[in-house]
Amino acid sequence: MMWGHGDGMTWWMWLSMGVGTLAFWVVVVLAVRDLLPGQKKVAYPPPRPEPLTLLQERLASGELSPEEYEQRRRLLVDGH
Repeated sequence: MMWGHGDGMTWWMWLSMGVGTLAFWVVVVLAVRDLLPGQKKVAYPPPRPEPLTLLQERLASGELSPEEYEQRRRLLVDGH
């Protein structure tokens, strides 16, 4: 018995049933998507090192002479 409202469903009952069904399937799809092994998160490239760090690495590896290093360091730090 439906408390005197007849034996049919009202519009809000249909609406709540539809919203509930939609929410259920959204949760299922999101859960399956997260569980799949092929789905990877977006990997951002690592940040670039500071220019002085790169300059020091080049000096340490022998790519620059101490004079070239000092000249380029002054250019980076002082701007001239």
